[in-house]
Amino acid sequence: MNEKKEIETIEEVISTSSSKESIVNNTDLEIEQVIEKIDLLSQNQNPYSVSKEIEELKSIFYIKLKEKTKTQKIIILEERPSLEKSDSSLEKNNENTLHPLEVNFKLYYGKFKKLKFEYRKKRDLQELDNLKTKQQIIADIDKLTQEDESVKKTFEHFTILQEQWRKTGHVPQNENNNLWQSYHHHVELFYDYIKLNNELRDLDFTRNLEEKTIIYEKAVALLNEKSFNKMHSTLQELHEHWKNVGPVKRELREEIWERFQNISKRLNKKRNDYFLKEKEKDQKKLIRKEEICRKITALTSETLTSHKSWEENTNQCSILEKEWKNIGRLNKTENSIAWKSLRTVLNSFYDKKNTYYKQKKEEAKVVLKVKIIICEKSEELQNSTDWQETGKQLITLQNDWKNAGFSHADQSNKIWKRFKTACDSFFNARKEYYKAMDKDKEIALKDKEEILLKLKEFKSSANTKDDIKHLKEFSNKWKKVGHIAREKMKINDEFFNIINSKFEELGLSKKVLAEEQYKNKVSSIKGNDKAINSEKQFLRLKIDTLKKEISQYENNISFFGKNKGTEPLRKQVEGKITKANTETEALKQKLQILNKG
Repeated sequence: MNEKKEIETIEEVISTSSSKESIVNNTDLEIEQVIEKIDLLSQNQNPYSVSKEIEELKSIFYIKLKEKTKTQKIIILEERPSLEKSDSSLEKNNENTLHPLEVNFKLYYGKFKKLKFEYRKKRDLQELDNLKTKQQIIADIDKLTQEDESVKKTFEHFTILQEQWRKTGHVPQNENNNLWQSYHHHVELFYDYIKLNNELRDLDFTRNLEEKTIIYEKAVALLNEKSFNKMHSTLQELHEHWKNVGPVKRELREEIWERFQNISKRLNKKRNDYFLKEKEKDQKKLIRKEEICRKITALTSETLTSHKSWEENTNQCSILEKEWKNIGRLNKTENSIAWKSLRTVLNSFYDKKNTYYKQKKEEAKVVLKVKIIICEKSEELQNSTDWQETGKQLITLQNDWKNAGFSHADQSNKIWKRFKTACDSFFNARKEYYKAMDKDKEIALKDKEEILLKLKEFKSSANTKDDIKHLKEFSNKWKKVGHIAREKMKINDEFFNIINSKFEELGLSKKVLAEEQYKNKVSSIKGNDKAINSEKQFLRLKIDTLKKEISQYENNISFFGKNKGTEPLRKQVEGKITKANTETEALKQKLQILNKG
């Protein structure tokens, strides 16, 4: 293929873009600059996009080289006029020797020609691969007309193949026309196949309508069936048969189904009316029996705490049981259910009664053992200095003592005195500790007030580094001060607001300022585990969200074609990826600061 033919096969968008980027007038370049530009252009990923300009530079080079050599020859003759006629052999030697600039030019121009050859070779191989891919797509479209599956599914496969065809690149020029004709031919055959399938489907709709009509007529005939059980089972068979028959035309589906549904409702109503009448007599008996069972259950719905109450309720239970039996029998199924309900409630009543009397015998022993255990636990805790957690445990033990139940005084008074002594010992010690702690908090508050006052008086100087050092010293001193009372915590907010404003006055970069402010924020929540964990969770969640966004952006870029139309969108997405990566690193930095505390 000649050079002109090769250039014509390059994508028009690439060559047009390249020509627009060539702003400099090449004829104005010095001869050395012409060589440099050829070297620069030969680094382009697509040699054909710059081929025209390089050929232009080649022409310019030889014009300028001819002018340069002519000028040099004139200068030599002027300097050595006696050699003009006598030294003709020297002139011939000069004509056969390449100029140094031409040697340099041929080096870079040869490099470009080699790159263009390699590029064309790779592109030819790619076009052959594309040809095989498109030939396979045509074969796959042909197979679709031979497969036994639903029209919808077949058409989905066809759509996927069409999309694959569109995404496949160029093929060799000499194959392009025949390939397109073959593709369009098979697409037309596919659409003819779809049309034929629709005609066959219409025939299937008609057969299905006939079969469903027969099913409907069989259902109508069941209205004369005397056996309700046979009528019901036959109707179920007809419904199962209906499910296995295929669809009918869309405009007839609702009508034929509604007819079959209506006759089914009539048959079911006829059967149900009969059984309702049979059950009606037993229903009243069943209601009365269930009501008696509920009354027996109600006898123990509230906890009975005395022998007298249990004796009275046992007599009432016997009376209700006799009343239940006097109502009479029900039909076989419901009679069995009713007896089961009666046995359940009676068993429940007498089980609770037996449990009550067993528990009464063991209750005194159990209560005493529980109180001994509570007392021993309190004695183990009375010397603890874990004021908060131990205090909660002792309060829980006090509640456990109250809920342990009644025990005889002669057994429990001695245990109670031991328990009370242990509790008083701990709570008196805690009271003294908190008094001392309150004094320490007052001292810490005064220290913080002094630091805050000095911070307010701080003025920035011309030496920013010293100012930053001084402000950090304020932060370090503040961190070393002990705890203060909860109601005085607002002084922390005031301190960090002021020190942040002082940092801002120093004109720090946004990154440094943000880092210092975040360190101050971490200091403000130091000791508050809940706030720290919440901040960590927020940062990790934000990092995960950004990673997912980056992954989605990178996935989107893979779908962009390499052409002028998608380049702005590609750059926009790449910018978003860069921004998201920057934000992720900033969040990771915050997480490190938070972990260091």
